[in-house]
Amino acid sequence: MSHAHSNFKKIVVIGGPTCSGKSDLALYLAEKFDGEIVNADSMQVYRYFDIGTAKPEEEVRLRIPHHVLDVVNPNEEFDAKRFLELADEAISLIIQRGKLPIVVGGTGLYIRALIYGLFEAKKDEMLRRKLQEEFNKDPKSLFERLRKIDEEYAKKISPNDGIRIVRALEIYETTGKNMSQWERIHGFKYPRYNALFLGLKRERKDLYSRIDKRVENMIKNGWIDEVRNILLRGFSKDIKPLKGIGYSEILRYLCGELTYPDMIRIIKKKTRNYAKRQIIWFSKEKNINWFVFPEEKERIVTFVKNFLEL
Repeated sequence: MSHAHSNFKKIVVIGGPTCSGKSDLALYLAEKFDGEIVNADSMQVYRYFDIGTAKPEEEVRLRIPHHVLDVVNPNEEFDAKRFLELADEAISLIIQRGKLPIVVGGTGLYIRALIYGLFEAKKDEMLRRKLQEEFNKDPKSLFERLRKIDEEYAKKISPNDGIRIVRALEIYETTGKNMSQWERIHGFKYPRYNALFLGLKRERKDLYSRIDKRVENMIKNGWIDEVRNILLRGFSKDIKPLKGIGYSEILRYLCGELTYPDMIRIIKKKTRNYAKRQIIWFSKEKNINWFVFPEEKERIVTFVKNFLEL
């Protein structure tokens, strides 16, 4: 039997750009390894936002339990902290049931928060502005001040890095603890889970043509009516999820501000740009293992098996 510590809350995490096959892989692994799926997409948490968020179909959700989907109304607040609470709770129940938690989504910040935690520091806008002005006047003396309270952190940053110097002093003055102490308590270095991090990638041209097709299919499947129905439910045009990619363009189309062809063209372009940003984000993550799915199905299965048997 494996040692308890190596069993430290094992989870599988699947990240990567939109249209890279994350949901398909999650389902495939859930069936193979008796898993349940935890959503890490910041749009799929909203009720009534289904087609444009590529939410899994009803029949899929009946076959494999999905969590952190449809958890808030579109006019409610939702952020990484709330995600963390819901995901932690779902994961611990899945583990209690003896199943494998499979976290899947393209919202890199949510995944990073889940694995490493959120660095929650108080903000003080007025203090920050004051420090910013001091830095602009005399960067050297502000850096000196930082060095006196936190030699260790000062060594790690450049004496000209105004943003970090100001932030570090703001944190010290609002909390009484310096950055190094916070980093130790918080330790991004110590993951909160034993996570196997899988990343899905595709050749850019291939990814882009998949994105274009998906946008066309979403429109065919009633995405425009979905937006109409959200408005008919009485939600304001100004709610956060209606500012999401595609939703805001459809809204502009419905308001007569965009032609139909322009709407589609802009949605495709914005989705491609989003994919680019996701690729950059995920490529910076430590411990991510890149695959192509379904082409490397067998390699992925072996990889997961080895992780679970450790």
